[in-house]
Amino acid sequence: MVIGLIVLVVLIVAITVGITRTWNKGMNSRQAGAEAQRARNGGKIVLEWTGPKAQGAADQEFGELLVEIPKKSGAVGVQFYREGFVVNGKRTSYENLKDVVFIPGNPGAVSITPKQRMRNSAVLWLYRKKGSTIGIRDLSYRFDYDTMEAIQTGLGFRPIAS
Repeated sequence: MVIGLIVLVVLIVAITVGITRTWNKGMNSRQAGAEAQRARNGGKIVLEWTGPKAQGAADQEFGELLVEIPKKSGAVGVQFYREGFVVNGKRTSYENLKDVVFIPGNPGAVSITPKQRMRNSAVLWLYRKKGSTIGIRDLSYRFDYDTMEAIQTGLGFRPIAS
């Protein structure tokens, strides 16, 4: 009984270490991309945007409005400016991000329960250095996959091909 418990604990620790190493490897790769993007822009992280620009006024602190992701309810959504973003009234500079990850979800899966809908939804995770992580989900916002990938890439948080 005790040996079985010890084996189970060792197995759980080994799996946790493996998952953590895999995540950190991906994060380090995305960080390298962000540092290269920062070097191209004079030491600042800015959103490099090549697509059509959103209509709207520039922000005094963050500069030109580049992308706007509206809420499905019609309310003001997320605004991505050249040097920062605003979501639900929270203003965050890109300098305060440590990682950006887009997970496309599983749009073709049948989702009956709210838990299944949440698990199958697409989300753009914005990991801040301080404060809570911000998730922009397709359940609440009208976005497309190309735009979310372009935001992740435009901020430099993209794995570098080896």
